Amino acid sequence: MPPTMSEPTVARPAPHLPADDGVPRWQGLAWVLALLLLGAGSWLHLQPALNQSLFLNLNHLAGGVHPAAAGLWGGLSVAGLGVSAVLVVLALDRTRRLALNALLWGVPLGLLFSRLPKALIDSPRPARSLGVQAIEVIGTPLLNHASMPSGHALTAGAVATVLAAALGLRGWRVLLPFVLAVAVALSRIAVGAHWPADVLAGAGLGLGVGLLSLRLAARWPAAWLGTANGQRGLAVLEWGLAVAVAVLPTGLPVAAPLQWTLAFLGVCSGLSRWRHAGAPAGTDQAVARLVLPSLAAGLLLAMLLREGMGAQLLTALAQVPLWAWPLAVAGLWGSYGLRAERLRREWGTWGRTHRPEARMPSLSDSVDLFLTHNAALLLLPMRAGEAGYPWLLHRRFGIPVAESVRSLVWLRLQDALVLALLGLLGLAPGPAWLRLAGVAALVLLLWGLLPRLSRQLGQWWPRWQALQGTLVAHRGDLTGWGLCVGNWLLKLAVLGGVLALLAGLPVWQGWSGAVAGELAAALPIQAPAGLGSYEAAIWAAGQWVGATVPPAVLAGAALAVHTLSLVTALLTPLIYRALLWVQSRRSSAAGPSSARP
Repeated sequence: MPPTMSEPTVARPAPHLPADDGVPRWQGLAWVLALLLLGAGSWLHLQPALNQSLFLNLNHLAGGVHPAAAGLWGGLSVAGLGVSAVLVVLALDRTRRLALNALLWGVPLGLLFSRLPKALIDSPRPARSLGVQAIEVIGTPLLNHASMPSGHALTAGAVATVLAAALGLRGWRVLLPFVLAVAVALSRIAVGAHWPADVLAGAGLGLGVGLLSLRLAARWPAAWLGTANGQRGLAVLEWGLAVAVAVLPTGLPVAAPLQWTLAFLGVCSGLSRWRHAGAPAGTDQAVARLVLPSLAAGLLLAMLLREGMGAQLLTALAQVPLWAWPLAVAGLWGSYGLRAERLRREWGTWGRTHRPEARMPSLSDSVDLFLTHNAALLLLPMRAGEAGYPWLLHRRFGIPVAESVRSLVWLRLQDALVLALLGLLGLAPGPAWLRLAGVAALVLLLWGLLPRLSRQLGQWWPRWQALQGTLVAHRGDLTGWGLCVGNWLLKLAVLGGVLALLAGLPVWQGWSGAVAGELAAALPIQAPAGLGSYEAAIWAAGQWVGATVPPAVLAGAALAVHTLSLVTALLTPLIYRALLWVQSRRSSAAGPSSARP
């Protein structure tokens, strides 16, 4: 039915989207820049002496001999691989609009404009022309492949163009993808794989491929991308690409951490895409916020771990007694049990007061609740897994969301205070006895001062009394505090002990590193499961407390400890659910048999 005078239609364009024809407003400038780059690369290719001189200067200036620089440039090179670029685009574009459509055209066009010039020009690589000894090579030197143009620079330029246009970036934000693309292009000179002429020509071709892909995507949109089956197909593609990027032999072992991080990003993005396949476009937009932290985490790990985990760390892994690993897992399980008992006591007390006839979480229910909530925190971005706690309590036990949110706030405040005090104990300067005495004095001061401040604040601000009554109420007892402290002490003792064994540290230095890692895990913006920031915090804590082990060994040990914690946290819910299922099957089988005469 056509609209009447009383029912006017109002056009509401979607915010932050590109122009209606799918092509950016700056396409004219981009075409000019593409032609200039391509022309400059072609001219420089015809000037071999200048091309060689520029290469040698830039290659040595990049500082590839320094292990940290090698990790940075190697990681950037891996980020310029086609499989990496496709994973990034899939994770960033959650609106199912232009970037994914342009990707369908960009992949074949990129292969065409990369492979065809290489076959026609057949320019030798720098390592073949100058010799491996004359240049700084990161990873395996490339000798038997054509050089002109750089496929990595082409891929980075095309992806930057597509993302800047398809994501509707405005102002200075338009430059962000191109800054990363420039870094990827320069990395090819830093690792000794390409001449400056190759990089310039590849960047120019990449801009052209990106603009052409956007035009073709706008002209022939792929409607199937908006269907549920189409999204499930892309999720399967992401999982396949995650496996591919994890096992791909790049010739840059120093960049392996970025491959792991991208693979984990692909798995998480695919899981979210599959789950929201039938939902409106953009429902899981939070996944896009994982991309930059994931890239930063991978590069940071590459710089810290340098040439992998190192022979020293592998030797340390072999020297750790076998009994230490199950003991560590048992210790982590013990910390989970303390957490669960903390929840059981809280909701049991609340239920006796507010719902005496309703069923409240038992210890078994509390264990399952904690394990599920903890796994969601690790897998979902921006601490979005916190929402699972009130949702699970409301769904399973009918507890009001407002009450469970107050419980979550109290749990996090309690955790933060305990972890901060333990952080002072492990990281504050001075001898151990002075730190212990200082933390004990601070605890006593807070114990005596906070109630008085709270009463005074309640006199000034009446709402504070109501807030305190609903937030603290039945949660501030000594047993709850004891369970919180015991949980953290046990968890940090396990992780710190394993870290000390792996890195050859004194026990107190390992414990201090574990405290720093857990403090970093509380940051709201980070890569999936805290990869990168956790290891960097342990490495920084090691430098702060004067650890004498090589930084690469300490960072590798931190990664091993983090892996132990993650694997335990993610596998335990599955094991626990399996045990509950087996128990329920046995109970159901025993029921009919016991009822027989």
